[in-house]
Amino acid sequence: MDRLKTLHFFVRLVELGSFSAAARELRVQQSTASKWLRTLEEELGGSLLQRTTRQQRLTSGGERFYRRSKELLALYEEASAELQSDHTEPSGRIRVSAPVVFGKLFVVPAVAEFLARFRRMEVELVLNERYVRLVEEGFDLAVRVGVPEDSTLKARVVGTTPRRVVAAPSYLERHGIPRTPLELNAHQCLVHSDVGTQAAWTFRHGKQVVRCQVGGRVVVNNSEALRALVRSGLGVGVLAGWLVDDDLAQGELVQILAGYELPLPSVQLVMAPNAHSHPRTRSFVDFLAEQLAARFAP
Repeated sequence: MDRLKTLHFFVRLVELGSFSAAARELRVQQSTASKWLRTLEEELGGSLLQRTTRQQRLTSGGERFYRRSKELLALYEEASAELQSDHTEPSGRIRVSAPVVFGKLFVVPAVAEFLARFRRMEVELVLNERYVRLVEEGFDLAVRVGVPEDSTLKARVVGTTPRRVVAAPSYLERHGIPRTPLELNAHQCLVHSDVGTQAAWTFRHGKQVVRCQVGGRVVVNNSEALRALVRSGLGVGVLAGWLVDDDLAQGELVQILAGYELPLPSVQLVMAPNAHSHPRTRSFVDFLAEQLAARFAP
């Protein structure tokens, strides 16, 4: 049994949640992969996974072994990287997380260009609306717009994204134009949130900071959906400039409260520990940082 390959399979099995997907990625038969796991459990003297016909989950021992296996594989890859020349073309797979809308608009084109340039590289791109746990979920890199939740991770700031308070002309014709943030209390405000029906929007006007609770009939966790609802005339929304500036230019939306500043979310590349030491990750991070900085750097 090739223990290194077996550990690699076990880690990817946990991360992908599927025997067939992990076996396909490693280009082996599913029966071979199943045999690897059985042999590994026999050598360890305990079960790593609890399996049913519908799902699988790690045992407590399997959870600990997964974390250790990740560490061992990282050490092996780091040692291998030290032997590679700086001029060697990077190779291997990296796993990247990005927000759905931002990812489709800015990360996907960068991935396509990166893969065209580095033929030996592979990228697994996962688009979702939540902050993934890099280490626990097996990600090398996460693109995040906002403030990182985990300060222990290494973050590289590449720019900022101005936000606009916007509404459709039809909505403003019916309900009037708010002149101050506090007037938003009388308006339907469409909230971007995963939970709850209330949100607080914070504005700065000179030295004055105004924080107002807003709410409305719609809460949605996707920026494109929020933009569509605002365009339909349902209420006021706060959206990134890169998403609505064309709508503003075409008159589909109107910016309001332009004299009040909203906090600027930063665009960050957040890396798992030691990830940047690997040539494959370093090459992608440097490439993506350059692409995003060209668009979002001040």
